[in-house]
Amino acid sequence: MKNIVISIIQFERKKLDKEYNLAAMRSFLRCVKKDTDIVLMPEGWLGPDILDMPSYIAVLEFLVQDLPHENCLLVAGAHYVSSGSRVLSRGAFVLPGELKAVYFEKQFPSHAIKERQFVARGGHLPVIDFKGIRIGGVVCVDLFYPEVVRGLALRNVKIVFNPANIPDCRMSLWHKLGVARACENTVFVAMANNTGTAYPDGRAVNGQSFIACPGGDSLLTCGNEPGVFQFTVDLEEIERVRERWQYLQDIVDERDRVERWYLW
Repeated sequence: MKNIVISIIQFERKKLDKEYNLAAMRSFLRCVKKDTDIVLMPEGWLGPDILDMPSYIAVLEFLVQDLPHENCLLVAGAHYVSSGSRVLSRGAFVLPGELKAVYFEKQFPSHAIKERQFVARGGHLPVIDFKGIRIGGVVCVDLFYPEVVRGLALRNVKIVFNPANIPDCRMSLWHKLGVARACENTVFVAMANNTGTAYPDGRAVNGQSFIACPGGDSLLTCGNEPGVFQFTVDLEEIERVRERWQYLQDIVDERDRVERWYLW
């Protein structure tokens, strides 16, 4: 497939009203255009509460009902979900009609906002094949870790999805991170953020969701307003860039030598 159409939902949430947030998100989903291949949602759009797994599954089941067609993939953001005795920051890939979602989890809960006091480290990051390409997800602050995204790229992921909830004062940095991860791995990075909300410490969250391209020459941004923002990604750009930039192939060819750099 040459092109993938991605719709990013930039969501204005009410932090303490899950019912409102779910209804509002479903309303946005019903506005997604029918030519969309993948819908990306931000982290924590439902709110900061911890969900049990049956409740999380129920939310996903509601959401897929509103996708524009049966072959549209949902990247359903990420939420705090209880799993046995642990709490995880868990995202999901879901297709309408599929019996089971594929979950991806935050590998390194944020130290800065004290997530580590109650959120456990996630498990193995899955990759999925969709319409002939391989995709993966990294939750929020995991974008800071080059090894996390590089690990996906080494497994032939071409688009990395980053559901996040990032304050306005950090979005300039996040744009730079997205471009760096895209260029060093010659992949696309798509990030969805909330908007019109705030952190518990009062820092404003004001959108600026984006797609970073493998060549680093363009950053497709969504501005500050809530809404559904559609982008067409030219997958052939990856191969065009890789003809010149061999950064990922160098790691493939010399993986054993590179891994020794991490030994103390």
